[in-house]
Amino acid sequence: MTNVPFKTSRSAAYLGIALLSLMTAGVHAQVIKDAYAEFEHMELLSGDLGVGGIGGAAPVKNASGPYLFGFEGPSQYNAASFARNFIPPDTMGAVGKTQFVATTNGAYGIYDKATGNNLSMQSDVAFWAAAGQTGANGDTRIMYNAAASRWVAVSFGASVSDLQIAVSNTDNALGAWKSVKFTGFAGGTADYPTLALDKNAVYIGTNNFLTGCNPSTSFCGTTLNVIPLNSLFNGVAPTVANMKQIVTPYVEGSSSNLDRGFALQGVNSQSAGSTGKVVANSAFTNDNLIFSVNGLTASSATAATVSASSYLGVDPLSDPNPARQPSATNPQVIDALDQRISSSVYEAQGKLFTVQSVDDGSPTGHARVRYTVLDANTHAILDQGNLGTGDFDYFQGSIAVNAAGQVVIGYNRSGSQTADLNGDGLPDGNVSFMEQTFQTGANGHLISTNGGETLLKVSLTSDYHNGSVAGGVAAGRQRWGDYSQVSIDPNDPSKFWVIGEFAREFNNDAGGHPGGTGGSRWGTWIAEIDAGTPLPVPEPSSYVLMISGLAAIGFIAKRRRSLVPDSQTA
Repeated sequence: MTNVPFKTSRSAAYLGIALLSLMTAGVHAQVIKDAYAEFEHMELLSGDLGVGGIGGAAPVKNASGPYLFGFEGPSQYNAASFARNFIPPDTMGAVGKTQFVATTNGAYGIYDKATGNNLSMQSDVAFWAAAGQTGANGDTRIMYNAAASRWVAVSFGASVSDLQIAVSNTDNALGAWKSVKFTGFAGGTADYPTLALDKNAVYIGTNNFLTGCNPSTSFCGTTLNVIPLNSLFNGVAPTVANMKQIVTPYVEGSSSNLDRGFALQGVNSQSAGSTGKVVANSAFTNDNLIFSVNGLTASSATAATVSASSYLGVDPLSDPNPARQPSATNPQVIDALDQRISSSVYEAQGKLFTVQSVDDGSPTGHARVRYTVLDANTHAILDQGNLGTGDFDYFQGSIAVNAAGQVVIGYNRSGSQTADLNGDGLPDGNVSFMEQTFQTGANGHLISTNGGETLLKVSLTSDYHNGSVAGGVAAGRQRWGDYSQVSIDPNDPSKFWVIGEFAREFNNDAGGHPGGTGGSRWGTWIAEIDAGTPLPVPEPSSYVLMISGLAAIGFIAKRRRSLVPDSQTA
């Protein structure tokens, strides 16, 4: 196995593609603590597609229930067909008026959201070249801005010091896109770019890495790039004019290390005003924090200032252990990442909503998806809890919330269970893509509205791993994710669209790919969720009268959740 730097020297890696049957690359320098080490790799394997081709699962249509429609997004087989074969996929996507756009490391797909038909599949490099940029890239995030009727995407540039932004000319993602590039972290890696939008600005946070940045770690701190909306959605071409870059250096041994946290997530909000919000996990205190960005307008961020960070005092946090699967060879290798807030944060009804992966604190150390609801003004915690039951691991969560306070959380679930209690022909412990739907109560508590979790897609193998072939022992860090996404349908805000990762068949004869070399392959799944009719939200004057009623509803919903079998399907 040949190791080459991926994010710091991907161009050099590509020069050796034709000579390598398996190529892995770890960015071992990017370490705050062990749990935050980045590791990705790229494979180019002979016979990747085999006789069976790329294939794909049949779409799912349901007449009723929360799970209305589902279809497969880009897979590792698609990425491999472009010689862009990366692990993990960094699963990301968003819904627009008529289309769903899905992005991964290696392949981008555009789909008709009414039928699930694939309208376009191209490499990530080809997409950015058409938008005006050149070279390799990765870590893409994408959102749809309903007010502007435009798509916006962000990823690495050809140099990992750079970030590039593409904006569609219209609401048709198949049309032309224009782009702009800027320096995210000069001389180093502007890693793990995030993306959020509110009424004034686009927020892109990065974790900054450079070898030798300080004596014991390559983590150099964070940058928050605040770009006014008018600079991107101007009807001509996106620019970074009037952008403000807020850099927080990491200084070892100083309390200032804790100011901004890690993996900065701007808050998606439709609220007006000149203040934006950013939420992050502190890699140093096992807590979450929040700070404000002040002095913004839709035309300029140059006068923006940031507040001091406030620590939230969440329930105890620790990084989750690797997740389990029903494999005799690799029973607990699925990387559940860490406690960072990896996907979007939303504001609705004066509240902020986040999810992250945590350890449940039990002797067996199962992974759970932690949700937290905050008062948007006081930052007081209104509700927090862990999604997860029994001996399953829950990880890679994402969330979206509409103006009516309806909430959808998507996530992966896995375990060691070999039984098939739901009758789908596969072990219930296989890594599965799931969702739960909630309504926000007047007190900020989440109330289950569909009785429990819904299975959207189950992995086709019980032994997903990378770094070795089928039947082998997993080699290297077993990256999964690094994120999923939930977005709100601009045509009907009671409809949510989720995208997440599942494991496809092995690239070998048994998997229908004669001549394949036997590696694991990831896939992505896209699903439309009906959140139903929102519950009425009481006026403040009637809040006190409803406390006892809401408490009873919450108790019933909680009991319902506890009585729903883990194997429930739509």
